[in-house]
Amino acid sequence: MSKKEKSKFRRRLKAQIIQEFGKSTPVQPKTIESPKAPLAELQTEKQEKEESPKILPTPEPLPEIQNDALTWVRRDLKKSAFIIGSIIILIVVLFFIDQKTDILLKAGNGIFKVLHIGA
Repeated sequence: MSKKEKSKFRRRLKAQIIQEFGKSTPVQPKTIESPKAPLAELQTEKQEKEESPKILPTPEPLPEIQNDALTWVRRDLKKSAFIIGSIIILIVVLFFIDQKTDILLKAGNGIFKVLHIGA
């Protein structure tokens, strides 16, 4: 994906997210109908509010485009983890092979001779 396509994709994604949030209905705060409520009623309402647990609004589900983007990121992370794991396994295998045969030392000496790196 080119740089121009990425910027267009991001703009479309932001626009769709803003539209999704714009469609959702905001929660209206509770208003007191009578400003001259008796003191006993205010105290009971206060006690009920203190006793009842606060319920937080649940988040809205992610738009489809974001889910696709997350799928791509997960796929890339899985590939990266596979490659890193393969490299680690290769290094460990080469370590044990070198302990028994000294083949890496001979290969390293050959590379130094060919590239004229040695002193």
